[in-house]
Amino acid sequence: MSKNKSEASEVKTMKRSLTNTHIQLIALGGTIGTGLFLGVGNSIELAGPAVIFIYCLVGFFLFLLMRALGELILSDIKKNTYIDFITEYLGKSIGTTTGYLYWFSWLTLAMAEITALGIYFQYWWPNLQSWIPGLITLLVLLSINLISARVFGNLEFSFAIIKIVTIIAFVILVFYLLITNSATKYGQVSWRNMVIDGGIFAKGPKGFLLGFQMVIFSFIGVELIGLTAAEAKEPKKTITRAIDQLPIRIILFYVLAILSILLAIPWDKVSTSSSPFVQALGATGIKNAGSIINFVVISAAISSTNSFIYSAGRLLFSINYKGKTKLSRHLGKLDHRQLPKNALIFSTILIALAPLLNLFLKDAFTFISATATSMFLVIWSIMIITHMAYRKKTLESELPAFKMPLYPLSDIAVLTFFIAMIIILLIFPNYRIPMISAGIIFIVLVCITHFIQKEMN
Repeated sequence: MSKNKSEASEVKTMKRSLTNTHIQLIALGGTIGTGLFLGVGNSIELAGPAVIFIYCLVGFFLFLLMRALGELILSDIKKNTYIDFITEYLGKSIGTTTGYLYWFSWLTLAMAEITALGIYFQYWWPNLQSWIPGLITLLVLLSINLISARVFGNLEFSFAIIKIVTIIAFVILVFYLLITNSATKYGQVSWRNMVIDGGIFAKGPKGFLLGFQMVIFSFIGVELIGLTAAEAKEPKKTITRAIDQLPIRIILFYVLAILSILLAIPWDKVSTSSSPFVQALGATGIKNAGSIINFVVISAAISSTNSFIYSAGRLLFSINYKGKTKLSRHLGKLDHRQLPKNALIFSTILIALAPLLNLFLKDAFTFISATATSMFLVIWSIMIITHMAYRKKTLESELPAFKMPLYPLSDIAVLTFFIAMIIILLIFPNYRIPMISAGIIFIVLVCITHFIQKEMN
């Protein structure tokens, strides 16, 4: 067979092998990761008990974002990623630039998870080199992602079940201790733990605003469900259901879980160097409770890393699909299993550089999480602007049944919230460098993309 015929016969679309159950649990898994299990300690230290209100507020605006993205996805389920919509409605240059920034952001998130893994394993082996668990995890997850999307879905199903059952059991246990007037090593399990030393807003307005960064970081991955559309068996049904159930997930897996931590431990005693969930269960005196929850926290980090490898590979493939350069053709190619093999391998190699950051940064996890938050605020802003452009160019009769509520006021409110968060990150010194770095990276990518496209034309 000639080369041209071979290329023509190559399958150019990914296989639809993810079921409704896969999509639902991937959606859950995408919102339960290191940001919740480890980062919540940082949020509580900065904002105090008021962190609960921050989670509700951020969750509300991200629910509206997902409604906007859901409308986009269902308007054309043949598109592979959000980047395809950005390219169509905002232009190829912005689409390509955002695609690479989005891809780089997923890599950054995976690096944060890999960094956190080293912290988790040191709970059992304090002298273990932090890069060892991360490297082994990446090799195993890459192998799984190279088999099929269905195997990835099955793995996420298992991880999601572990996380869901653990959080539900944790919430039930703490409320049982509350009702029975039980105590931990920190004292009585009580509502008083939330109001000691200054009350709900003990850290004041500044602390409240500082708490947003890590809370936003913990929600990153909520839009992962949109990246599964190209491989979902029934995308219209499953995506609609998963997005509409987002508020329930936010209440159950964030608000109630954090509330339980604050009931079990006085808020000013919550750890920032280890998982507060491990701390809370360990304080109950239940035998091996700390080790059990640490295992769950590790599984959550592995699950999130798995999702980020999946996302990064598909984004890199989508950006380079039908590219004209040799590298683009290589990265925008599917293998015989209809998987973006080259894009997955390349992305994983870059994620494996995470241990190097630990050598140069004192607190690599905090820096990486702040950088990822900054990048996603820029990306989410572009996504909501894309939805605005889509609605302006689309007739009412052509809109899908699943529409953004209260448009255009809802779009304006979401964009205003994201811009306000960007301003907050620029104001506070701890977050200023990551936010400026994200802006510089975006501007550099715009210039490079514009130059490359000009040369090719």
